[in-house]
Amino acid sequence: MRWITRSFSETGADFSLSPEHWLASETASQLADGKLLSEIVQSVTQTQVPPEDARFVLDTGNAREGLLDITILGDPISGRTSNKKIVRDGDVIISRLRPYLRQVTFIPPGTCDLLGVDQLYCSTEFFVLRSLEEGRSVAGLVAWLLSEPIQEMLSAAATGGHHPRISVDLLLNSPVGERYLDAGICERITTVLRRHIEGQRELLVLLRH
Repeated sequence: MRWITRSFSETGADFSLSPEHWLASETASQLADGKLLSEIVQSVTQTQVPPEDARFVLDTGNAREGLLDITILGDPISGRTSNKKIVRDGDVIISRLRPYLRQVTFIPPGTCDLLGVDQLYCSTEFFVLRSLEEGRSVAGLVAWLLSEPIQEMLSAAATGGHHPRISVDLLLNSPVGERYLDAGICERITTVLRRHIEGQRELLVLLRH
């Protein structure tokens, strides 16, 4: 049996006493050396109620194993009343709900133009991770978030019974290996994801004619 001791002053702003949280935090501290995620990205929480003609509002099911599934999107849904997070080209999104489902993806530059929209919206169940350095690709974080050590850490940290969720602080305090920030890897991931989206859009056009 694993155990860990923390003083009250260490429990943070939310006074978390969850053993899953602290055991996962201990695991994060033992990951390979690298920059903390918080030194690479910020977690963006800006929300807005999408206009009634919004055609692309991402649910957690639209992100899967690094891919963005748009085949079930594209039709306006009237009467939206709940806030959604705003997503921009170049963001990485990961669902905080049921992390074992691996609902992670990257929004390649040019996606909004390709889909003919000014911006995308997504469920508030997503963490939206945006590069701190303007113009720097963080596409490689998809591979990092889906890597075995990170997935094991997130699965261990999820709390909440029927709706297990993870904390963004756990991610932000985890080190990212340098290989995941390599410009070449980021460009290759970006290219593959862009082609995937282009292929889906082309298929939708063919199926609707």
